Amino acid sequence: MKLAIFDLDDTLIDFASTREVAYGCLSAHLDGERIDSAAFVSACRTIDRPVFALFERGTITRDEYRLRRFSEPLAAIGAPPNPALVVHLNRLFMECVNDRPMLYGDALPVLARLRADGVRTAILTNGPSDGQRRKLEATGLEAAVDLVAIGEETGFSKPLPRAYQAIVEHFAFDPADALMVGDSPELDYDGARLAGLQALLLDRDARHRGGTRQSISSLVEVARTAN
Repeated sequence: MKLAIFDLDDTLIDFASTREVAYGCLSAHLDGERIDSAAFVSACRTIDRPVFALFERGTITRDEYRLRRFSEPLAAIGAPPNPALVVHLNRLFMECVNDRPMLYGDALPVLARLRADGVRTAILTNGPSDGQRRKLEATGLEAAVDLVAIGEETGFSKPLPRAYQAIVEHFAFDPADALMVGDSPELDYDGARLAGLQALLLDRDARHRGGTRQSISSLVEVARTAN
């Protein structure tokens, strides 16, 4: 392995935990507005992923995604339309998830270990460019890797083969010498394998145990693979 490529959210950054903190901030504000915050958060959990998938595919813009991820949950619980509230909720959410993201404890040590071992490193993410850049700066991850590729900036999002191949070509490596690591079976494992890369599925919570994909439970196992 000459190159290790990492997903960002829920691989290096504990986005699930960070999002829960952000939902708590939104709930506190909604409680003050006398809106059922528990019902709102429940609706967000159902609505966010399908709407984000539309953004990943380029079907809707970044701004449309951010509008819909909160306006649709409010509509779903019967709250009256309030564009100003949606804008405010989005600002609160982004301040939390982008400026105060939680890193997994193994992220920076493993990236440092790989660099010390001569392995080149990169981050490949589909998230909105402005938010992802804020996360990278807040966590120090950008300085910890050799390259950052964001689908919105490159025009190629996972699982398009070009998303992975462009990184490999940047370093002038063969795809077989590159490893993709991430938590999504479809985006980080299957897509990378179809593009000719090696892949490891990060399965911290053993949700995919017993499947056919090669999985790991900690990023520390990536560093061991390099040796």
